[in-house]
Amino acid sequence: MITFQETYTSRKEEIENFLEFMKFLEEKENEREDGRSKFSEFFHPENGGIQLTYQALINILKSNVSLMIYNIIEYTVTNLIDSIYDEIRVNHLSYIDVNESIRNLWRQTILKSVNDPNANFSTFLRKNEEIISKILNNNELNMEARNTLPGGNLDGNSIKETFESHGIRVRTNSRNFRPDILIGIKENRNNLAHGSVSFVEAMRADSISDIIANETLVVGFLEELIEIVSTYIEEQKYKIS
Repeated sequence: MITFQETYTSRKEEIENFLEFMKFLEEKENEREDGRSKFSEFFHPENGGIQLTYQALINILKSNVSLMIYNIIEYTVTNLIDSIYDEIRVNHLSYIDVNESIRNLWRQTILKSVNDPNANFSTFLRKNEEIISKILNNNELNMEARNTLPGGNLDGNSIKETFESHGIRVRTNSRNFRPDILIGIKENRNNLAHGSVSFVEAMRADSISDIIANETLVVGFLEELIEIVSTYIEEQKYKIS
């Protein structure tokens, strides 16, 4: 978890530095002399400069920081789940060694291909035989977060369900757990990724202060998750009790 913690801290600082830069630009736009802002003096000098307006630039930056916030959410959740699987591998645990929640998740992961519209009954039988064989042979479980997480769709509910599927209770009564904010970040990420909204328009309605407040809550929530999973691993809650 040491490398993860270092990377997490670095990414969090990147976001906070980015927000600080946006706040600085906002201050320069509001700082005026003879009706002309300090932002305009720098970016729109009389002998040149850029054509981009303050509002267009700040809206693009707001969209970018929203993506950065989604990315740190996905990075954190993915690495926390993989840290559990690393413990299972390091300790060479098999089906009978892990808790009931992980057993269920492991079976569901193997059977996932059965949900394919092109799958037939023989596919179902083959996957069931694979499950039975691995259980009887006491094979070490090999799981990866990329196979158990809803790719590109992490919001409050899916994060809660993901951790609960491992036997981990998320603090839903915490002030930092804000499904409304998390789903907004996810939807904004998907809209930008699919090109259905421009970077100028995506975050137009959100102020910099709003984004800073939301980032504070998201970071608080992620750090609660880190604490919960660290305790879960230390107490070996992934094992059968």
